[in-house]
Amino acid sequence: MFYIIAGVATLLFILVIIVFKEKPKHPPSRAQSLSYALASPDASYLSSIVRLFKNLNFVLLIITYGLNAGAFYALSTLLNRMVILHYPGEEVNAGRIGLTIVIAGMLGAMISGVWLDRTKTYKNLCHPNCMIQ
Repeated sequence: MFYIIAGVATLLFILVIIVFKEKPKHPPSRAQSLSYALASPDASYLSSIVRLFKNLNFVLLIITYGLNAGAFYALSTLLNRMVILHYPGEEVNAGRIGLTIVIAGMLGAMISGVWLDRTKTYKNLCHPNCMIQ
């Protein structure tokens, strides 16, 4: 079965390489046309990555996302052991606790997204003495 999936994926990859071009002959919009005209030929992938990591807001975003994801993955990995240690035979409830954590995270993300969109208070989430602008 894996060989079939690998074959189909390889065939699709080869077709994408052959059929799709880097960019269309005619730009799809005026904005894209201007983008092509103003693009500097010396802009490289590495320079854009370096520019990203010089942006303090991006670095803070990466750090906070990493802490949040790391804490979630650690809790998810160890949840069953933590519950079973104190409550032997409660594997089903450990699963329910994990499901509750995931659903609460999804609802929290949706609610905070709607809240931020309606109130437009993106930067007010930062501490008042915060120097990030």
